[in-house]
Amino acid sequence: MEVRRSYCGLCHPRCGMLLHIDNGKVVKITGDPDHPISRGALCERGRLMLDHIYHPDRLNYPLKRVGERGEGKWERISWEQALNEVAEKLSKLREEFGAETLTFTHGTKRTYHWDCRRFFNLFGSPNTCGVNTICMCPSYATEYATYGGMVMGSDIVHSQCVVMWGCNASKSNPMGLTPMIAAAQKNGAKLMVVDPRRTKEAEKADLWLQIRPGTDLALMLGWIRHIITNDLYDKDFVANHTVGFDELKDAVESYTPKKVEEITSVPAALVVESATMYATAASAVIPFGLGLDKQGVNSTQCARGRAILRAITGNLEVPGGDIFSQAANVGKVHDWEYLELNDMMPQGQKAKQLGADKYPFFGFPGWERNYAANKKLPQGYAMPPEAWHSNLAHAREVMNAIITGKPYPVKAAITLASNPLLSLPNTQQVFEALKALDLYVVMEYYMTPSAAMADYVFPASTTVEQPEIWLTSGFCVACPQGIDPIEERKDSYYFYRQLGLRLGQEEHWPWETIEDVYDHCLEPVGLTFQKLAEQNGLFGEMEFRRYEKYGFGTPSGKVELKSSIFEELGADPLPVYHEPVWSPESKEPELTEEYPLILITGSRFMPMYHSEQRQIEKARKKVPDPLLSIHPDTAAELGLAEGDWAVISTPSGSIRQRVHITDVMHPKMVDAQHSWWFPERNEKLPDLFGVFESNANMLCPDAHEFCSPEIGSWPHSALICRVEKEQ
Repeated sequence: MEVRRSYCGLCHPRCGMLLHIDNGKVVKITGDPDHPISRGALCERGRLMLDHIYHPDRLNYPLKRVGERGEGKWERISWEQALNEVAEKLSKLREEFGAETLTFTHGTKRTYHWDCRRFFNLFGSPNTCGVNTICMCPSYATEYATYGGMVMGSDIVHSQCVVMWGCNASKSNPMGLTPMIAAAQKNGAKLMVVDPRRTKEAEKADLWLQIRPGTDLALMLGWIRHIITNDLYDKDFVANHTVGFDELKDAVESYTPKKVEEITSVPAALVVESATMYATAASAVIPFGLGLDKQGVNSTQCARGRAILRAITGNLEVPGGDIFSQAANVGKVHDWEYLELNDMMPQGQKAKQLGADKYPFFGFPGWERNYAANKKLPQGYAMPPEAWHSNLAHAREVMNAIITGKPYPVKAAITLASNPLLSLPNTQQVFEALKALDLYVVMEYYMTPSAAMADYVFPASTTVEQPEIWLTSGFCVACPQGIDPIEERKDSYYFYRQLGLRLGQEEHWPWETIEDVYDHCLEPVGLTFQKLAEQNGLFGEMEFRRYEKYGFGTPSGKVELKSSIFEELGADPLPVYHEPVWSPESKEPELTEEYPLILITGSRFMPMYHSEQRQIEKARKKVPDPLLSIHPDTAAELGLAEGDWAVISTPSGSIRQRVHITDVMHPKMVDAQHSWWFPERNEKLPDLFGVFESNANMLCPDAHEFCSPEIGSWPHSALICRVEKEQ
């Protein structure tokens, strides 16, 4: 039996895999013990890879719609025919309506992403959009504006205090973050968890702060006030490396422990104890947590609050602290922003970006300011901000333009390894938009609800069928292709390059294969993809406190506690807490009477990841139905028993899920699983795989008043709801 090295890509990390191959077919998958990062470990998702590769429902050939949209009638065609027809239609639409008539919806790193941005920049459309607005990217863009990079490499193992804020590592990052936390605790670190649910991490924590969903920023402001008032901040760092401290001090003055308790439900004494524990630790980290990005009105300023806490306590760019700079040598590798070709977007087209008038910080105006400030640093100090992470059209505005034709017609859309009917809020509006398109192109693994609405569907290759490099601030590791693509599956680079060649972009796609691209990226460090694989990665020594020599990648060259970029773009330059529009503290008492419970969605649960894995039998045996987690006392009051079907309603709509009774929940809140659809159902309208039945995004609003004013992040947590037994 042959054994080949490859990697997993069923969530963000690229953990090493060994493919055991018999007669040309993978028959077993195990972890790669020699992988320099994952060291042989595979999580529950990774162990589904074999089922994913050979699943009978996988798409293997290009398909063209022959019936009405959503009727489920398809014709198998060749890649050549499909690409030719799509390119011809895009060319005609661009000629009639302008390049901005094409949009794109992002997925979550199953494809390469930079190739999409490269294609769109060359095509001339500024309208890529997707879930970036609610998933890591609020933190990403905001941290660049605050200190010139995003913390993606907290030195957890050597830290003396680990704060898991809105981060359920055992479900979201079990192979990376979870063992680091365990190692830190073994080394004597204190563990603090801020989460409305009693997660596994909370059970192991020294302090658990059971916060009311949506109020995290108020707690952060209380921490900042306590740290400043009690002289617990790093005076030398603040004096020499920050701007805006006096204004920050004034801005947080009213957030006393008592006031913070009233807002957050965290006892005042615990507010003081937790802030003191964090500030007085010899070193401390607050790793990224998705919980802060999904709160709507406060999401962007939550990212600001976390960044400010790191700075005023001197925990940036130090051993055991939060790190955003790159290791030596690794910073020389050509990165994804380099490959995006953002300078090819015509200036006039940038101004047409949908939503940039309302949310300029998350469009070209904000990205260009972040980019210019970051570029003042030496090359290789901190990765420049990638446009696909932090320079987006707003999804709501894109859907409106498709439906109304205003401010201009959007007639075509491309979706790769994404499922907008399950990932975007206001699901009915997304559905109406997909129906209204003249051309909808999808590249996918399976026929999904969104793909079922397409005109053309292309088959995507599994990660083990394509090579990749795993590039971070600390390392660059080769991810080898394990097997030849099955049937006619292709990678996203092939898709975009072939479209680009047909649309006059020939000179900008010089590399025939994705491995050729990686060879080019590795030239500055004297490697090829194969050499990188042979030497098992590129690593460099971290250099700490380089800000003492180079400063920070912001307009002022210092950590901007008061953000000049925010101020220039009309946003609050200092964090300001806003009570969520729908909350127990709503100014409309009749609303809270009708919807008395707090609703969160978007929590990670194994082995599913977003809307994926629903076809895989092993995954569905573990989680056969969508679950609503509810406290035993609340369930008893509502007459609900374990396994009952319940109807969950918000002012936006209603869905059904099965009841799961658990005391990890607060009695006043419930947690609805997200991204549920049913591949076993009929793909034809009106069923469309049951996409409207249990989809939590049916409950989530996206109107302007619900969204963060800086980037338009909509809420899919910290909502209000009513739960009733299904009749």
